[in-house]
Amino acid sequence: MNRLNRFAILNSLFVVSTLALAACSPASTTAEAAPETTATAPETMDVPVVTASLGSVEASLELSGTLAPRSRVGVKPKLPGTLERVLVDIGDAVSVGQTLATIDRREIDAQADAAVAAVNVAKASLEAAEAALANAVLEHDRAANLFEKGALPRQRLDGAETAHRAGKAQRDLAVANLAQAEAALRRAREVQSNATLTSPITGYVVERNYDAGAIPGDKPVFVLADLRQMKLEAGVSELEAGRLKVGLKARVAVQAKPGETFTGELAAIAPEVDERNRHFMVDVRVPNDGRALLSGMYATARIIEATAANAVLVPRDAVTTRDGKRVVLKLQGDAVSTIDVVEGLSDGTRVQIVKGLSAGDKVVADARRQIAPGAKVRAVE
Repeated sequence: MNRLNRFAILNSLFVVSTLALAACSPASTTAEAAPETTATAPETMDVPVVTASLGSVEASLELSGTLAPRSRVGVKPKLPGTLERVLVDIGDAVSVGQTLATIDRREIDAQADAAVAAVNVAKASLEAAEAALANAVLEHDRAANLFEKGALPRQRLDGAETAHRAGKAQRDLAVANLAQAEAALRRAREVQSNATLTSPITGYVVERNYDAGAIPGDKPVFVLADLRQMKLEAGVSELEAGRLKVGLKARVAVQAKPGETFTGELAAIAPEVDERNRHFMVDVRVPNDGRALLSGMYATARIIEATAANAVLVPRDAVTTRDGKRVVLKLQGDAVSTIDVVEGLSDGTRVQIVKGLSAGDKVVADARRQIAPGAKVRAVE
């Protein structure tokens, strides 16, 4: 390397060092660290709000379960035998006392005929005993008259009295025999009637388990259901049961018929808690004259506990609890203030404000939102 090149390199190093020292000088550091003197204006927050409105609200309790008929009974024969005729099938409508099926009753009829004959024999025996008693009475009266006149010895009078007592005893025995025969006939008639299966309710056949010629076993021959009224049974808590009373109206909806609503009422509240789950059973009844509801459908019943008209209403989320009080965040100009309120009825999505708000007031849609004191807001409907 010649002297000229070494000189150029040394000169470059000197320039770089000079620039570095200048960059680190106190004047440059002070200039960069100088604070800004212009204040930043507070930002305006966009806050979703809702308007308190007038309307009607219902406080209700929602129950769900499976619909069942008001009554469901199985029909079994009261005596063994072969089914002779089966007169109804699944889906048929039946009424109280209607004949559903009959059992082979030839042997039963023979026993009934024998009972009738026994009654006739007992009646004939009674007639003979009464005739014999009447004759014994006449003989006793005649013997008594002759004895008083001294024309008949005492021995003949005693014999007439004995015959009279014997005739009366024979008559009493014939009466007892007739009563016994008539009781046997009534029993035979009852057995005859038991050979006919009749409907105990008005309803529909929902099960048929045997055909003609079969000998019924453990299963009922038919299962009948009264579908004119359906019931929904469900359990409610102690607090819920305390708010309910028999007769409250209910609106019932079923998954199988979307958009349709059926009107019913609370028919019963169990007076004792179920120890297994600490629930009280309630029974909601729904008229079903048109058979739109079927047994086994899943349903939801909304029991209407109370209603309020011309109520100041806000969404449920617009009310929250702060420091043990129920409050809303009310919009006043471009600021938000916390207002204590008193709630009334609620339908689960809306709540009635009894005190603290008026219709037309705007409140923050979600009262849980944290807004700094003094912050400016812009309402977003």
